Amino acid sequence: MSLLAQRLSELRKYLDHLHRLRARGIRAGDLRQDLSLRNDVLHSLLMVAQMVIDVAGELSVSAGLAFADYREAVENLRELGFPKPLVEQLARLPGFRNVVVHGYLRVDEERVLRALDELEPVEEFLALVARRAGA
Repeated sequence: MSLLAQRLSELRKYLDHLHRLRARGIRAGDLRQDLSLRNDVLHSLLMVAQMVIDVAGELSVSAGLAFADYREAVENLRELGFPKPLVEQLARLPGFRNVVVHGYLRVDEERVLRALDELEPVEEFLALVARRAGA
């Protein structure tokens, strides 16, 4: 299995997990009170963001497109024919990733819940990449 196929498989696994978590009706207070739940949600969102970034980087490199940071890697998707509105939505993931990784004391639980409700762009990205890769 190629590295890209492995990343897509892991991305699918984490998206499915996040959908199951969201279906439980999690509220902001739940994330504040239950450290295990908070860690599970944040780690899963972090993994999703990082895998999108990694796939975008891999696609960029394969196409000979340079990038200086994670956001540019994602923005390169435009050059690869991904829909502009999708790229604009995905380009927020590096910032979200950085807040989770570096600003853990400032993570807004309401924003985390919104992220759980806004997984559709990642679903679309996964489907587009899988189609392109023949996976």
